[in-house]
Amino acid sequence: MSDREPMNPHLAMLVSKIYDGALAPVHRQDLYTSTLTDETIAEQFIRSVPPAMIPKLLGASWEQVQSALLFPFRSPSGGFMSHVRVKIFPTLTDADGHTVKYLQPPRTGPRLYFVARCLAEVCEGMAPLWVVEGEKKSLAVAQLGYPTVGICGVEGWHVGGSRNLLDDFSAIKLAGRTVNVIPDGDYKTNPNVYRAMHRFGTALRLHGADPFVVLLPSELAR
Repeated sequence: MSDREPMNPHLAMLVSKIYDGALAPVHRQDLYTSTLTDETIAEQFIRSVPPAMIPKLLGASWEQVQSALLFPFRSPSGGFMSHVRVKIFPTLTDADGHTVKYLQPPRTGPRLYFVARCLAEVCEGMAPLWVVEGEKKSLAVAQLGYPTVGICGVEGWHVGGSRNLLDDFSAIKLAGRTVNVIPDGDYKTNPNVYRAMHRFGTALRLHGADPFVVLLPSELAR
């Protein structure tokens, strides 16, 4: 499966050899706090976005955003997707009072976050698959040796208005496979999260998978 959409030229530059992949100290510390290693950071091409490039990358201007950390999305067919998603510093608060940590261009939907080191195992293997909410958390789980793919948010497994799996799942063998889903820590207390995970499980079963919800200890579910 390949990304047929043209890549944002600014994204293409950031993941090319032209850019040195420099990380701002605050960004590097953020990644280290999530237990990510230098090897993982390099494999995933995670890098700081030059401030002047942030609005060009996102297709919109965010005056409150001082810096941004890019998480390029690996394509299961090789290279990178055209998808753009960044963690912003400082965080924002939306109209409903929710904290906004990540931004992507307007009118773009979710994609799966594939991890370079376990890409073949995820797509072609039959070992239990781990689907983890959040890019950094998915990378941390992959570092432990598990075949892992990330979803961006509790509803990040489907597009709005549909309960079908994202097309990205077509690159993964699901029939007959155990799928362990790790949601954020409020699974038991937030009915919206619980409902989304139930629907996700139903969608996975329709593809022949055997899904389970796995909850991390509270000190790890951050």
